[in-house]
Amino acid sequence: MDQIPFKTGDKVTFHVTVCSDVTGQTPAAEIQGVASITADTTRAGYTIPWDGVLDAVPEGSIIAFYTLTPADGSPSSTSQEAIVRYSRRQPGGGGICGPDN
Repeated sequence: MDQIPFKTGDKVTFHVTVCSDVTGQTPAAEIQGVASITADTTRAGYTIPWDGVLDAVPEGSIIAFYTLTPADGSPSSTSQEAIVRYSRRQPGGGGICGPDN
C-alpha cells in the first residue's frame, strides 16, 4: 500500500483469501498478517506466504483488504476489498509454477 499516512505505532492487519474461482466465491486458503508501523510513513506491506496459501490452488483469485488500527486510539478503519485473478499455470500449458519457477 502506498500514499496512506501511517503513524508510528499504527497496526495494519492484512486479510487475504485465495479462492479457487475467479469470482472469489470459493475460498481455498485464508491468512492474516500484521504490519506494525515503526516510523511515520506512507507505505506498509505484507508478503503472502507460499506454503499453505499461494500454493493452495493453481488458479483462481485473491481477495485482499486491510484494517488500520491507529496508535492514537481513534476508531479502526477497513479498506475496500480488492480482487485479482491469480494463475500459476505456465503459458502454453507448460505446467504449474512453483516458488522457484
